[in-house]
Amino acid sequence: MYTINVGRVAMVPPASISIGDRAREEMGELTSLEESIKESGLISPLAVKELNDGTYFLLAGERRFTVLSKNNVTEIPVRIYPHDITELEVKSIELAENFYRKGFEYWEEDNLIAEIHALKQSIHGTKAPGPNQQGWGTRDTSELLGTNVASVSTAIKRTELRNISPDLFSKCKTQSDANKVIKKLNEAATKEILAKKIENNNSSSILNQLSKAYILRDFFDGVKEVPDNYFHLVEIDPPYAIELNKAKKSDEVSQYTESDYNEIPKDIYQIFLANLFKECYRVMAEHSWLLCWFAPEPWFEIVYQELHNTGFTTTRMCGIWTKSQGQNKRPEIHLSNSYEMFFYAWKGRPALNCPGRLNEFSVPPVHPNNKTHPTERPIGLMREIYNTFAFPGSRVFIPFLGSGNGLIAAHEMGMSAIGYEKSSGYRDSFLVKAHNRMK
Repeated sequence: MYTINVGRVAMVPPASISIGDRAREEMGELTSLEESIKESGLISPLAVKELNDGTYFLLAGERRFTVLSKNNVTEIPVRIYPHDITELEVKSIELAENFYRKGFEYWEEDNLIAEIHALKQSIHGTKAPGPNQQGWGTRDTSELLGTNVASVSTAIKRTELRNISPDLFSKCKTQSDANKVIKKLNEAATKEILAKKIENNNSSSILNQLSKAYILRDFFDGVKEVPDNYFHLVEIDPPYAIELNKAKKSDEVSQYTESDYNEIPKDIYQIFLANLFKECYRVMAEHSWLLCWFAPEPWFEIVYQELHNTGFTTTRMCGIWTKSQGQNKRPEIHLSNSYEMFFYAWKGRPALNCPGRLNEFSVPPVHPNNKTHPTERPIGLMREIYNTFAFPGSRVFIPFLGSGNGLIAAHEMGMSAIGYEKSSGYRDSFLVKAHNRMK
């Protein structure tokens, strides 16, 4: 149960109350409210926060305060909350007050729901998928506000789209109007519109750099223009040649088409790996690391052999990403798989940035509803891995960018990175994600 301090009621002069920036931007029609107050008096006190200088800051009741001030009322009944009330409590009071009075404009309500949701996640952390996880999710926000999960999720989505592209909803007067606009646009089309607007209107030099680092080109064509002995870390997440649509649960891949994910036929996979490792070895610095994710069944020994054939040194004791939940297509005969593996190999004699670190990286996966790529790995995981093998200032090469999370992770760790991807849809999703992360 969510509770806050109930405050104390007192009478204070209007001049002692300051308003500041309010969540409500449209006051609406005040005449009927004024007539009601004159006839029946003020039924509910305003909510204020006591400041250290003896004055008050208005938390809720701006329309009533406006009417009372206009009519030169000398004292106003208020419910006084202590000066150390948290920002979350302040927002919760304002939201609760206004939800049950004059209705917000739909976009004002969306903004406040999104703000409270983000604030709660900043306090409690983002809830990972799976049962009994800690943190805060949309269901928690819906319970706090007394609404349903779908309404909260949709309000947050409308807010994100409106922040990037306000004119998308310029003709919308209601939530229903806005939802119709969203419905007409499928996810790919929406992200394409937003990505173009971000590129055209963006003034952030960092986002410009990330945009240029995400190169729409086939790796084997683009790598020909990369100089020898340049990169300190190469992180490869290649196609696995395991018929991904059959290996993953159907609801996890339904949002992707065959053209989105470029699989490699099994009969040429070893040749593909040999060519891939050869090009990566060439562009790597004299002492550098290569990381390669792979499907241990059936490719463990093949990947290991091709790394050695190329000239890398490696070990069968791989790096392991452990997750908080497992996946299983045949639970009657198979244990659920809750980890992924990557070979780490080296050219020359590089040193780890984190000597002696465990080979296990335990980070919750990206929730399926939030994925922009079928094999997307969380930014937090990539930050940890990059920080283990590379130093700030290192140059990182990502042959198959996919979600682009590696670019964001490298940037946040003080490294520079570039890479290639053939699908423009993934790049659109990456730009929207990077834009939202930097706000």
